Amino acid sequence: MQILLGIPGGIAAYKSADLARLLANQGHRVRCILTEAGARFITPLTLSSLTAEPCYGANPDQGEWRANPSIEHIELARWAELVAVVPATADIIGKAANGLASDLLSTVLLATRAPILWAPAMNTGMWAHPAVQANLARLRSFDHAVVDPDDGILACGEEGSGKLAQVASIAEAILMHGTPKLRGLAGRRVLLTAGPTREDLDPVRTLTNRSTGTMGIELARAFRDAGAEVQLVLGGELPAPWGVETVRVRSAQEMLAACEARWAGADGLVGAAAVADQRPELVAPEKVKKGDGPETLILVRTPDILATLSAVRRPGQWILGFAAESQDHLAHAAAKLQKKGLDAVLVNDIQDGRAFGAQVNTLTPVTAQGPQAAIGPLPKAELARAVVEWWGHRLEAQKNGQ
Repeated sequence: MQILLGIPGGIAAYKSADLARLLANQGHRVRCILTEAGARFITPLTLSSLTAEPCYGANPDQGEWRANPSIEHIELARWAELVAVVPATADIIGKAANGLASDLLSTVLLATRAPILWAPAMNTGMWAHPAVQANLARLRSFDHAVVDPDDGILACGEEGSGKLAQVASIAEAILMHGTPKLRGLAGRRVLLTAGPTREDLDPVRTLTNRSTGTMGIELARAFRDAGAEVQLVLGGELPAPWGVETVRVRSAQEMLAACEARWAGADGLVGAAAVADQRPELVAPEKVKKGDGPETLILVRTPDILATLSAVRRPGQWILGFAAESQDHLAHAAAKLQKKGLDAVLVNDIQDGRAFGAQVNTLTPVTAQGPQAAIGPLPKAELARAVVEWWGHRLEAQKNGQ
C-alpha cells in the first residue's frame, strides 16, 4: 500500500516515526508530510531514513515549498492509497473539517480521493471541547475514519482521554481502511471462534491443548480488512485485534453460549478455535492433593459447537470449519465436513508437531467437491489473507451461480 503520513505539531509526533518504520517494515511505501509545527518535533532526515522515501512539507533546509509547488500537492494526493494524520491536532482537524488549505498537508487533504484516517492526540480539555468534537463529526460525515485516543497521563501532566492510540492499533486501522474489500464479504457479519478452550479440574489445574490462537486472530484481522463485520469469540491469552468486537471465554460451554447468542444475526461462522473435546465430570472445589495410590479422572464430552450451530442455521448461512489431524488428514476432514454439515473444512497436517505455534503453515480446503489446492506454506498473517480471499471469491461465485 502507498501511505501518505501527515505529521502536524504535537508532542506525540515522535511516535509517528515508530509508525512510519512499522509500516515500512511491513512492506508498505510510506511518504511523510511535515507541517512547520511538526518539523519542530521531528526532522525530515529521521523520517526519510526510516522510510527510504522523500519527506515533504516543512524542511529546515528548503522551507515549505520546493520546485513546482503548484502541482506537488496534486501529485501526492494522486500517489496516496491512504492518507493518515498522526498525531491529529485540533488545528489540522479544524482546517480539514472546514475546507481550509494553508500548507501542503491541508491542501493534500482537500485534493486526495484516497481514504483518510485521523489519530487525534491533545489535552483532555481540548479533546472534550464541543468545537473539536463537532469538527470530528463532520470529518466522519465525509467518510473519514478516526482512531480515538486512549486514556492515560498526558504530556501536560493531566490524566484523561487524549493520549495518542497505540502505534500498533493505528497501523491496524490503516490496513483495515486501506485494504481493498472483497465483494463476497463486504458488509457481511462473520462470527469467528479462535484460541484454545480450558476445562478446569480444580482451582489450579486445567485440561487444554497446544493451540495459541494465532491463526484465528489473523483470520479475524483478514476478514475485518476484507470488509466483514467480525464478532470474535476468543479463548486463550493473546490480545484481541483492533477494531474487532471480542468476547472472552474460557470453556467449551462458554464458547457455545457466546456463539448461540450471536449466531442468528450472523451471515457465516468461521470455527477456528481449538475446542477441548473432553472435560472432567466433576470439578474439585479445592486444589486436589497428591495421593499415594493411582488416581482416576473421569472425562465427559464437551458440546460440539459446529454441529450444534449447523443444526439450527437458517438458509443462506455458511460455516467454515478447521481441523488439525495427525494422520489421514484429508479423509478425516471430508468426514467432518459431511458429519457436521459444513460448507468447507480447512485442514492442518499436524504430524511431527507442525502448525501449533509455528509462524508458517499450510491449509488444505476440503469441500463437497473434494480436496482443493493447498494454501501455503505461508506465514500465518499471509495465510489468513489467502484463506479469506479464497473464501470471499467462492462466496461471490456462488452468489453469481457459478
